[in-house]
Parts: sequence; C-alpha cells; structure tokens
Amino acid sequence: MEKDVKRTESSTIIRNIFVYLVSVLLALGIMAIVVLLFGFNVSKVLRTLLTSSFRTSFGFQETIKKTIPLIFTTFAFTLPFRIKFFNIGGWGQMLFGATIVTVVGLTILKSGITLPAYIMIPLLIIVGILAGGFFGLIAGSLTAKYNINPIISTIMLNFVGVQFLNFIATNPYFKDPLEGHPITLPLPKSATLGFFGGIPNSIIFAVISIFFVYILIKKTRLGYEINAIGYNLDAAKTYGINFPRIIILTFFIAGALGGLAGTFEVMNIHKKLVEGFASTSGAQYGTFGILTSLIVAGDPIGVPVAAFFMSVLLVGADALQRTMQVPVELVFLSQALIVLFIVIIRQRFERRV
Repeated sequence: MEKDVKRTESSTIIRNIFVYLVSVLLALGIMAIVVLLFGFNVSKVLRTLLTSSFRTSFGFQETIKKTIPLIFTTFAFTLPFRIKFFNIGGWGQMLFGATIVTVVGLTILKSGITLPAYIMIPLLIIVGILAGGFFGLIAGSLTAKYNINPIISTIMLNFVGVQFLNFIATNPYFKDPLEGHPITLPLPKSATLGFFGGIPNSIIFAVISIFFVYILIKKTRLGYEINAIGYNLDAAKTYGINFPRIIILTFFIAGALGGLAGTFEVMNIHKKLVEGFASTSGAQYGTFGILTSLIVAGDPIGVPVAAFFMSVLLVGADALQRTMQVPVELVFLSQALIVLFIVIIRQRFERRV
C-alpha cells in the first residue's frame, strides 16, 4: 500500500515537472517568434530575460525584492482558490494594509511617542495583518451571508484601496510637503526593517508565511475543512462542515497575507507610503499573484518556487526594456502563455487519469 502511494506521488511529481517544462518551452518559443518578427536578436533577448537575475548581485537582489510581496499576494489568492473562490483583491488588500500601517506609524511619530523597534515593528506587523484581514473579511462576509460573488466584491474593494491610499498620501497631515507625487512622510526609523547583504529582512517573514500556509493546509483542522470543501462541497456539508464559517476565515487569512505584502513594502523597501508602490514592471502584484497561483494550482509548496521564477522574468523584462528597448509587454505575453499552457496540459493529463 505504501509503495503504491509513493509510486503515485513520484509519478505526480514527474508529470508536474513535465507540464512545467513543456509549458515554459512553448511560451518562450512563441515569444521568440514574436521577438523575431519585431526585428530583435532572439538569442540575446532570451539570454537577457533568463539570466539577468543571476549575472550581478543587483539583479539577484531585485529578484528577491519582487519575490517577497509576490509570495504574499499569491497566497492571498491561493487560499480562497482552494475552496473554489477567486480573491481578485490581493492588490487592494496590499494597498489597505500598507496604508493603515503608514497611518498608525506616522500618527505615533507625530504624537511625540517614541517606541523602540522591538515594540514598533511587531505592532505595525499586527496592524498590517488586521487591516488586510479586515478587507478580506468584507468580501468573505458578503459571500457567506448574501451569496455575493467575491470576484465582484474584491474588484470593487481594490478601487476603495486605491482611493483610500491616495487620500492618505495627499492628506496634509501625512503628505511629504517636498514631494509633488502622492507620497507620505517617512516612517520613524524604529518602524523600518533593514537589509542583509542587499536582501530585505522581510524575507524572513515570507519564509515564515510559507511554513504557516503549509501547516495550515496540511496539518490543521481548518486546512482539512478547506480541502474537503474544495474536493466536494456537498459531501463536506453532509459531514457537518460549516461552509459560511470557512469562507469568512479563509478570506480573512487571505486578506491578512495580502496586507502583509503591503506592510513589508512600506516598512522595508520604501519606508514610506508611495502611490503606485504595489506595482512592478508596470503591472500589479495582485495580478501576478493570481498568475503565480494558477501555475502551481494552489499548491503551497510550489508557490515560492513559482514566485521566484516569475520574478526572474520580471527582472529580465526590466533589463530587456532598459538595454534593448524590448517592450515589457512581450514578457507579460510569455507569462500569460505559460499559465495558459500549464492549465491546458494539466487538464488533459487529469482527464486521462
């Protein structure tokens, strides 16, 4: 029996590796054709795209900087995805978490209260968790109590997050008077995280989140109930699982993870609230989180690997645009095609099984 289980697991791993490799090669092949039609050097474009993250320490550091928030926004989509719901609000939860953290940090600063880092940092992290969780809780509650599609509610909440950030970043009490762009005053030094060898210290919390989500999904009762609902909702209800409660809890945790993405961007990267901080290479981290989650089909172990790979492509896209004037949209095309091919090929395998 154990041998059969191990054989099944190994065959699944081999199948997944095959799906990923074929999908990436197909997507890069199509991208190469498009690049050729635009008159660019195909080999140079692909080499720059895939190696820019590893040729210099700066490239690797930038890759990690993009990977950290992407891990959080990917998990923000992954958890509701496991109960067959789409959380399109990772971007809004990221914005709201960052905004509330900034409001609390600057309010403490302006009040004249001096808190040491060992109090200030945990306080703001908790604030970010609660703020993002609150935003997710709104969508989850609307779904659980009124059967409102979370796609609609989370998209609408994204706009609330954008406007609320803009309001705070332009409010005279918080705004930096020397900046023309919506940017707040810097957070107090005790509220910021540093770097180690050019790598943001927030990577520690990203790693913790990976273990947290894995344990939640694989080792807890809540995770069992989430998986049971994802596999068969009717059977889960028959065995007494409270579906509305799971929806609310799942969206709260997902929102909290999205809020942490914004929290650490503010506390570690920008050290202030900046309009547009939740985008990279011209696209939102929330959108990339959705793509990354679809690549690994919501598998918590696969999320950091897929997030790093997507970040490699993003850093390569920036390098292509900077050095060869290749439109970054071509890289977005390849990322979308990778997801599309993975979903198609995976579905064909599952139908055969």
